[in-house]
Amino acid sequence: MPAPYHFILIDDSNFDLFIYEKLIVKSGISASIKPFNSARLALEYIIKEESTLPKSVVLLDLQLPGMNGFEFIEQFHLVSQDLKDKLSIFMLSSTIDNNDIERARVSPYIIDLLSKPLEMPLLQAKLTEI
Repeated sequence: MPAPYHFILIDDSNFDLFIYEKLIVKSGISASIKPFNSARLALEYIIKEESTLPKSVVLLDLQLPGMNGFEFIEQFHLVSQDLKDKLSIFMLSSTIDNNDIERARVSPYIIDLLSKPLEMPLLQAKLTEI
């Protein structure tokens, strides 16, 4: 089993946040889980907690109101390298838009674009690669 991971979940669907949290806890791979239903609030938290934030896995929904997943990444680009090094970002989406898929693929900050609904075996396999 991989080492426990700290998770930051970002999705505007409280139902999805609840399900992801339950799946992650049940899988036994979580040290902590911090859910956010706003990308802006998550980014503010990440920046504010930079000095104490543990290395974390971010599951970032693409389609969010206010600040979508790509806008989050644009702002994330501006944070310190130390903070960037603490976060491993996976984007979650049900998109079939080739532009979105390619944009996620070429981003230096997104490890992978994972399809919704989240499949834990796939996430666990991806986590062993980081």
